[in-house]
Amino acid sequence: MKTTFYKLILGLALFAVLFSGCKKYNDQFEGLDAKTAPTNLAAYVYTLVDADYTAIATAVNKVANDSVTLLNNQLKTASSADSVIIKANIARIKADPAYLNALYVGANKFFNSTLQAKDYVPYLLNKNYIFADKGSTMTATYNVVDLGDTIPIPAAGRFTLTMDDYNLMGTGTNQPGQYDNMSSVMPVLRYLDGFLKLKCPYAVANDIKVVSYLYYDSNKATKKQYRILTFNGTNWTATSNQYINISPTWLYDPTIKIALVKGSPNNLYIMAFIDYIRLNTPEKFYQKGTYINEEHYYGFSAYYPEFIMTGDRTTFGDDSIKALKTNDEKYAFFKNRITQAMPLFTQLNFPLLKTDVSGIQQYVVWTLVSYYSSSKQGLYTIKMKCIKSGTPTSPAEYSVESIVETF
Repeated sequence: MKTTFYKLILGLALFAVLFSGCKKYNDQFEGLDAKTAPTNLAAYVYTLVDADYTAIATAVNKVANDSVTLLNNQLKTASSADSVIIKANIARIKADPAYLNALYVGANKFFNSTLQAKDYVPYLLNKNYIFADKGSTMTATYNVVDLGDTIPIPAAGRFTLTMDDYNLMGTGTNQPGQYDNMSSVMPVLRYLDGFLKLKCPYAVANDIKVVSYLYYDSNKATKKQYRILTFNGTNWTATSNQYINISPTWLYDPTIKIALVKGSPNNLYIMAFIDYIRLNTPEKFYQKGTYINEEHYYGFSAYYPEFIMTGDRTTFGDDSIKALKTNDEKYAFFKNRITQAMPLFTQLNFPLLKTDVSGIQQYVVWTLVSYYSSSKQGLYTIKMKCIKSGTPTSPAEYSVESIVETF
């Protein structure tokens, strides 16, 4: 695995810096006074190294291992008859699926659709980050295989390793070319990172590829496997997820974070909303039957991943805005439209979310540009709270938790 490091971002002072350009925000710790406010609130960023997977396996199996140690000590003085019973109990403990699964994670250094990171990573955090205050977060990056939707990845972004590919990675002991496969004793991600750098020399940040290969695991079984990797501008990296401290323990944070970026014709999340408005409330869609820029009541654009704040939108038929005299009045009016739009916007894109995951509140956080002019743009961070679980016949409902605008 590539050499990694983590960054600790400690103290409430950081949050003052992060929000120094904010026009408006909701304090997530409303009601706390200076005496009770968190003193060690932190946002951690960490990439798991090989030893962490072993540490997770040890933590998961601690009770079982302690029991085995105790039974082994009893064997030293046990009678022949008792020894049979004790050995059977040891074998039973070591045959438990939960025990074997943890050993598999430790030996192979990855998670998958069955052995999910959300069930294992908290063991590591509860061991290494025990002094963080409630509300602290961790963005953890780790290896995950055979998990993720590969359908949106075009054919040009799909690779399957060939015999030549394995051989180019080395043919020595414990190298891919030795047996034309990857294995649990190899730094698989490092090999795949090097492979994609050769195949995709002009990659840009946030490019996504999928690589398939043969893998020889710790159970001595060879299987087909794939990983979805994202380019961060320097390297091809593994999957990241967020965890949250609920004091005294860490749990998987189900918050969905989406940056609205330009797509074709625009971000699909935005287009789902624009098309809904066009079909269901045509009186709020000013360019009948066509797409331009600033074409409807709520201010999203079919061509740019941004919320339009400019006063020239009055030319598109919104009498409420035409009645306003100054740009400042119009800007305030547009911001109110954001609050109106986002519950429906989120519902259309995430109709089946539940209000919580394992007791942790479900949020969706959107970020997108606020456009005033070619020389003035901001960034909105909009946090939506799921207040009613969705079903196939009744979509989830959302409320605005906070809207933050930074410049």
